[in-house]
Amino acid sequence: MSSLAPAKNKNVDQVKKSFLAELDIDPITFSVILNRFSTIAREMTLTLEYTSWTSILAVARDFSCAIYDSQPRQVCMEDALPIHTNSLHVILKSMVKAFDGNVYDGDVIVSNYPYAGNTHVGDFVTATPVFYQGKHMFWSVTKGHQLDCGAYEATSVAPSAKDVWQEALQIPPIKFYEKGEPRQDVINLYLANVRYQELLSGDLKAQLGSIWNGKRRMIELVDEYGPEETMRYVEAILDYADRRTADEIRTMPDGKYYAEGYVDTDGAGNTDLKVAVTLNIDDDKIHADFTGSAPQGSGGTNGTQGVMEASAGIPILCAIDAEIPHNDGCLRHITCYSPEGTIVKAKYPAATAMATLCPAGQEQEVVWKALAQACPERSSAGYGHFHCIPTISGVDEREGESKGWSAMFFNGGPAGGASHGADGWPLIMTSSGMGGLKIISAELTELLYPILIDYHEIEKDSMGHGRTMGGTGIRIKVSPYDTPMDCHNTGDGAANPPFGLQGGTPGIGGGNYRENLSTGHRDYCSSKGYLKISKGEAWVGISSGGGGFGDPLDRDPALVVEHVRDGIISEGTARNIYGVIFNENTYALDAGATEENRQALKKKQGELPLIQPMGPSASKWLENDMREGDNYLLDPLP
Repeated sequence: MSSLAPAKNKNVDQVKKSFLAELDIDPITFSVILNRFSTIAREMTLTLEYTSWTSILAVARDFSCAIYDSQPRQVCMEDALPIHTNSLHVILKSMVKAFDGNVYDGDVIVSNYPYAGNTHVGDFVTATPVFYQGKHMFWSVTKGHQLDCGAYEATSVAPSAKDVWQEALQIPPIKFYEKGEPRQDVINLYLANVRYQELLSGDLKAQLGSIWNGKRRMIELVDEYGPEETMRYVEAILDYADRRTADEIRTMPDGKYYAEGYVDTDGAGNTDLKVAVTLNIDDDKIHADFTGSAPQGSGGTNGTQGVMEASAGIPILCAIDAEIPHNDGCLRHITCYSPEGTIVKAKYPAATAMATLCPAGQEQEVVWKALAQACPERSSAGYGHFHCIPTISGVDEREGESKGWSAMFFNGGPAGGASHGADGWPLIMTSSGMGGLKIISAELTELLYPILIDYHEIEKDSMGHGRTMGGTGIRIKVSPYDTPMDCHNTGDGAANPPFGLQGGTPGIGGGNYRENLSTGHRDYCSSKGYLKISKGEAWVGISSGGGGFGDPLDRDPALVVEHVRDGIISEGTARNIYGVIFNENTYALDAGATEENRQALKKKQGELPLIQPMGPSASKWLENDMREGDNYLLDPLP
C-alpha cells in the first residue's frame, strides 16, 4: 500500500537503531527475518497467481496472502489488497474459535462467511496452521475472490440479492483437510453448489498450493533460527510497527472530525444512502465511529464487521510512513464501531455480497474526508468507486461446443484521487485494492472469451482538476462475439462522484449503457443492475476519474499544455479551469497571457472549499450525456 504521508524531518534509521538496542535485537538479523517473511508472502502470492485457473485470480490478482502467528496476529503481507489484509485477522479468529483445541498439523480450514468476520461471500479464505516440533507457531493464509459462489445470478457480488440465501453458498469455518487428509465429501459439497466447477476446483488447488508453500518456507525459517529466537524477532517486528505508527499518529491534531458520503443505490431501488463517520484522534489512537449511517439496505449493498475494520484503517495506513511494516503493530492503533443494522454493519440475514466494493469505498471516503479536516496534506481526494466493472457471462460456441464462461471485467475501472504531492493513478479501480488489481489485456480478453473490445481508451476531462489532478477515467465498448452476454453491473459512485479536496474539483461520476448498434438507442443503467447484451448491441462504460487536490490555477502550466496535447483534457478545460493559454497549432505556452488569465480567474473564484461536493447525487454526467429517446434503468433485475 502506498503512503500519502509527507517526508519526515527525523532520522528514521536512528529511531530504528535506538528501538532495537532497547530490546537487545540485532538490527541485521531483524532486517533479514523481516525480509524473509516478506519473501515468503511474495512466494505465496506468485504461487497463487501462476497456478490459478480463472482470470479474476490469475490475471486480475483479486487475492491476498498473509502470515499470522498462532494468536493470531498479522506478521506479514506482501503485494496484497488492503481490504483483505486489514481484516483477515477477524475471520481467522473465528476459525480459531470454531476449532478451539482441535487444530492439527495438516489441517486446512476454509470459510467465506461474512457473519463470522469475513469481508463478503465472494472472498474464499483458506488457512493452514504451521507447527514446529509439535508447537503451533503460525498460520499461512490466502483470501481469493471467487468467480462464482452459488448466487441466484451468475455473479459473486449480487447487488440485488435480498438475503444470505440469494447471495451465495454460505460456508462457516469448516475443514477441507484434517491432519493432512482431504475431506473429499466436504469439498464435493462445495463444488456442487457453484458454477464453473472445473475452474473453481483449479482455483481451490491454487490457494491450497499457496498456503502449503508458505508453510514449508516458514518451517525452513524456524529451522534456521530456532523457535524461541524466531518468535523474539516476530515480537520485535510487531513492536517496531507499533511504535512507529504511534509516533506518526501523534503528529496528527487530536480532535473529533465528522464527514458524510453517499451510496448511489442499494441494488433494490433505494438511492443516496448515507455513510457517516466521526473520526476521533486521541494521542496515538484513532477511532472511527460510523454511527449515523443509513439503515441497512434491501439489496446486497451492506457492510460487515471485517469490511468496516479494513475500511477504517486503509486511509490511516496510507497517511503514515510507507516504510513502516504493515502488520498487527499498525492495526492495534485503529478501532471502529457501528451499531448493528446499518449499511456499514448489517444484521443477519441481510445480504452483504457487495460489501468490499460498496459501502467499503464510501467508508474509506468518509474517513479520508474526516482526516482532511485534521491534516489535509496526509489525506487524498476521492477515489472512483468500483464502477463500470461488470461481471459478464454467457455461452461460448466458438469451438463447436457450448460451454459456460464468465469474467469479472476490470478493464473499465475508475481512477484514484490526487494527493498533496502526486496526481492520481488511472485504473486504480477501487481504494479497497489500492492499485493491487490488474486488467486483462484486450488481446487476452478476446482470446479467452467470446467478446470484442471495440475501444478501450482514456476519457477526456473525466478527472477532478487541481494543483494535482485525479487519475483519468476510462471509456470502453464491448460487444458479444456471437451469442448474447449477461452483464451484471456491480458498482457505485456514478451519481456520487469522487470528491475534490482543498479547492480541487470532483471527478465526473460517469455511467454505463446498452447501445443498439443499428438504431443508436441507449438504455442507461444505474451503477448496479442487470443488462442483457445481444448480438447487434454493445455495453459501453464511462468511468470516473479521481478527485483533484488543491487550486487548479496553481498547476504547472507546462503540464497542462502536455495534457491537452496528449488528449487527457480539452482546450476549454485548460483555458477556463487551469487558466492556461497556448498556441493551439504549436502547443507553445503563452506565459504572459496565462498569468493574466489566471489572475482574472482568481478574482472570480472566491474562497476555495475544503471538500466538494458536499451533498448527494452531485454528478451531472447522466443528464448531460443522455439524449432524447434514451431510457434510464434504476437497478434493473434479470
